[in-house]
Amino acid sequence: MPGSGDHGPLPMDWFIRARLKLRHLQLLAALDDHRNLARAAAALAMTQPAASKLIAEIESMVSTPLFERLPRGMEPNLFGEILIRRARSVLIELEGAARELAATRAGAAGQVSVGAVSGPASGPVVRAIERVRRTRPGMSISVQVETSGPLVARLLEGRLDFAVARIPPGIDASALEYREMADEEIGLFVRASHPMLSGPPPDLAALALQPWVLQPPGTLLRRRIEGLFRAAHLAPPREVLNTEGVMMSLSLIDRIDAVTALSRAAAEVFTRPGGRFRMLPAVPGAGRIAIDTFGLIRLAERPLSPAAEALYEAVEAELRPVAARGRS
Repeated sequence: MPGSGDHGPLPMDWFIRARLKLRHLQLLAALDDHRNLARAAAALAMTQPAASKLIAEIESMVSTPLFERLPRGMEPNLFGEILIRRARSVLIELEGAARELAATRAGAAGQVSVGAVSGPASGPVVRAIERVRRTRPGMSISVQVETSGPLVARLLEGRLDFAVARIPPGIDASALEYREMADEEIGLFVRASHPMLSGPPPDLAALALQPWVLQPPGTLLRRRIEGLFRAAHLAPPREVLNTEGVMMSLSLIDRIDAVTALSRAAAEVFTRPGGRFRMLPAVPGAGRIAIDTFGLIRLAERPLSPAAEALYEAVEAELRPVAARGRS
């Protein structure tokens, strides 16, 4: 809350005229990390009086206190949280500029960080990277494969150039540009020696009695699988091992007679003829299994670098046929 020093609204260009220094921004981030002035100062290799002076300078610039002074530390108030968030964004941008300059100096054709959920990551994103590297062989590309929540959080923090994901519930999408692409088809997989493969295709009643390896409760895929059983008036499987990783899921079903649900695109590389895993045939009465539509997500007001733009366009081109198949 504003203190007694609050002098009313700030002019729109105050940030530029205030002459905030890099050290101010670094101290704001350090105080957010440590919530203690002495520890924050130590992390930046400065004295506590010097750090205290910098905080006083910032609070003078904005004409209001930014932190609550507590007996054992400092907590940012609403104004402090706003400035910390923006300070972190500036620092991340500067770190990105340093990496991009270093990569360019070393002969790389740009640097890109992209995030993707598992399905498109293993197919369209890989093919897009292959395509772009043919024309930009020196490009440095970082790919993070995760669920949508962490990916969108990193995108909003400025740590990703763009993501192939879903906008999670509760996220303010006003800062995002979202281009819807396709849903994600799901298959049910078992190891090649699973007894169910030797008989007729199992129905949902038979599958409900099997051990399963699934994403944790509450995740999108877990809700979709449990919904299949509930729609058929069956209780969802009770014997479930929880894991989010594709490799861990496959490692588990490689050792036990269990069923797992995975993106077909993500699992197809492991289920080729002669491989260790098989996808179960269509489950009678279940129809096509898919989860919600994903899309290309970027920050609305942050232009992509030429390298990121090239990869973004390549990923979009790879996703168009996927989207068309889903609509047909």
